[in-house]
Parts: sequence; structure tokens; C-alpha cells
Amino acid sequence: MIIDITKSGYQKGYLPKKGVGVFHPFFATANAAFRREALMKVGEFDTHCETGEDIDLSIRVAKAGYELWFEPSAKIVHYHRYTLKGLLKQWFDYGLGHAYLFKKHSRRRRLQFYRYDLSERNPSPFGISCVLSIPFPFYGMIFLSSYHFMHLFMLIAAAAFFFSSAKLAIIAMVGFLTSAGWYFGIRFDSKKPFKSILFSVLRYLADGAYVLGGFIGGIKEGMIYIEATRTRKRI
Repeated sequence: MIIDITKSGYQKGYLPKKGVGVFHPFFATANAAFRREALMKVGEFDTHCETGEDIDLSIRVAKAGYELWFEPSAKIVHYHRYTLKGLLKQWFDYGLGHAYLFKKHSRRRRLQFYRYDLSERNPSPFGISCVLSIPFPFYGMIFLSSYHFMHLFMLIAAAAFFFSSAKLAIIAMVGFLTSAGWYFGIRFDSKKPFKSILFSVLRYLADGAYVLGGFIGGIKEGMIYIEATRTRKRI
């Protein structure tokens, strides 16, 4: 849910009041300030949030009629995780708490499919669109991305090889290679090949922890929840 929103090309000024489903403009509270009046009206952080409490707060502030102002000159010094274990735990925890947020801010039980849409025709400030929303017995959110398709095709290929279906295996492998090429290709810089490869590996591991956390969080909330993964920011 949060992967690309804070890097989606916000411009100085007021952010849109509405989002796409529960994908909503927000500020990470590591670098944000709210009027006391607004916080008194909407309440404090939701203590049920394992993570994403800043998303929840921004949504409630916007729903209360207040606006979020983006000031790019406002900067802080933030110390990121400096070990692989710490990084993966951080992203796992991010995903773990998002199912609760999705369920909290969804109006009714539906199975919704989202994807990144970075085209100019998409008015969403963070390049996300809902491609399908259907009635469902319980809440569900599935994000469609090259990361997820890559693993889906890999599972299909493995099953096809197991059941000796050569044609299906070939089709699945083509799908896997295409998805993998897109996922890793957008991160590759020919001028910095070593750095690009290293970053891609770290990004892949972080995405894996993030999606796993979201899936487990969904099970805890009694819903289907397949998290978003990172893509390039909108230019």
C-alpha cells in the first residue's frame, strides 16, 4: 500500500483529498506536522495499527475536511536500517499491518484488483488504478505487478513440468522471463551495472518480505491481501 506513494511525484501545494480505494495521499510521520485542531478532531494514532498508522491518520484528517500540504523544502535526517535482517523485518512489518488498514477503510466486502498506471491519462497523483472490484464474501485486495506475475508463472511452470505438460511449461516460462525482465529491467542502469544488480537483489528481498507480511496480515484479518510492490516513480 505505501510502496510507491511517497515517491509518486508530489508537487508543492495541496494534495488531492481523494485517493483510489484505500490508496490515499499521505505523509510518513517521520517528517510531517499536523495542526493540533485537526488531531483533536480526528483523534490520535490508531493503536490497533501494527504499522501504517501515518496512512490511517492522513486518511482520517482528509476525511474530516482538512487538506495535506506538501512542502519539499521541509527535510529531516532519518537513519535507515543498516543490516539486511533489520531491513527485511522493517518491510515485513510494513506489509503485516496493511491488511488491517485496508479492511478498516473499505466500505464493503469486495475483492479488488489494483495495478500501477503511470500513464498521463491516469489522474491519480500516485499512479494507481483499480481495474476490477467485485462483490465477495469477505474483504480482498490483490495487486497486479510484474513481481507477482513473475512468481505466478514460475509456479505454473513448475506444476507443468511436474505433470509433464511441455506446452504449458514453455508458455509459463515465457511469461516468467517476460515478467522477470520487466521487474529487474526497470532497475538496471548500464552505467552502474554492479550497483544496479546489488540494488535489484535488495529490492527483491525487501519486496518478498513485504508481500509475505501482507499475506500473513491478511490471514490474521480473515481476508485475501496481496501487497503492492515497488515500481518506478511517475515522471
